[in-house]
Amino acid sequence: MNTPAQSAQLPGRRRRLGASRETMAAGLGLDVDVIRSIEDGAASDEQCSHYVQWLDRIEAWPAEHRTQQLLSAGKGRRFDPGDARQ
Repeated sequence: MNTPAQSAQLPGRRRRLGASRETMAAGLGLDVDVIRSIEDGAASDEQCSHYVQWLDRIEAWPAEHRTQQLLSAGKGRRFDPGDARQ
């Protein structure tokens, strides 16, 4: 499991992106309870690592692409793992 310090940072990172748990769950193809578990520190290391990798990726996207992807995820679509810097 991820450490409490790591878990405590995850909801803030997600909120700074302007994403709800539901949006992240849809974008990653996960149940919202899995996102909650990750952010609460109860998920496996693998789940936490996957979530952190996606947060890193989303934070690195240009603002316009990030907004587009989050809006799409808010409608239930998965994030596009393609390179946003094209």
